Amino acid sequence: MRFCRMIVLSWWALLLPVTTATAAGFAPTQSELAALPPYCAARLNEQSAAYKSWQDSMGAGFLHIHHYCFALNFMNRARGMSSSDKDRRGVLGAAMTNFDYVLRNTQADFYLRPEILMNRGITLSMMNRVGEAVGDLMKAIEADPKQPRAYVALADMYSSQKNRAKALDTITEGLRHNPGIKSLQRRYTELGGKLPYPAPAEPVPVAVQADTDAAPTIEPGSTPAAESADSASSPPAEAPVEPPKIGSPTNPYCRFCPD
Repeated sequence: MRFCRMIVLSWWALLLPVTTATAAGFAPTQSELAALPPYCAARLNEQSAAYKSWQDSMGAGFLHIHHYCFALNFMNRARGMSSSDKDRRGVLGAAMTNFDYVLRNTQADFYLRPEILMNRGITLSMMNRVGEAVGDLMKAIEADPKQPRAYVALADMYSSQKNRAKALDTITEGLRHNPGIKSLQRRYTELGGKLPYPAPAEPVPVAVQADTDAAPTIEPGSTPAAESADSASSPPAEAPVEPPKIGSPTNPYCRFCPD
């Protein structure tokens, strides 16, 4: 009995930051679920074929992924609320509780970890916890530089602090790792960046088609392939037969002269 009571108390501890109104609608509605990643619907329906498919694909982290889904849903709800709404902070707190849970219970190499850190950083920025937000966003970028939203969120925080130079540096670095992303290009221009856009950190390799008509390059001292093949297949030429010598040392042209 005491053990059951502890379980119930632990469950309610997860909901402490949540207001009564939010707790009543803890799980996403069908319309909210449609705005979440597809693995969320699969995780919340263990009888579906998608559940097994995502479980196989995601591995051990799939067991806890519904907490990330809840966190994303609370983020979305908070975005639809006025900053003066008294329930907004509780909704963001619920998002934080679930972000913390999934980061604590998944492996460091879980492939969604950089994305989770990014969204927790954005949530922290919505709560005006700027220092913590910057820390999470920088960790997310370090773990996976190919996250345009992380650069934009970080640059926006620098801009709000009137630090345009640092904001531009952040967007510049984002474009180097994510060339061609419109949101980064737009922010780069807005922050006073000069064209052309920054060169990619990893240049795209250009496929070069071999010219079959071009003569092959022959290294000095090497034997052309065709000649090597011919020399390998042809027997060695016989040495020319030297005719018998005639005459004598004093007169080589006389066959019958005495020496």
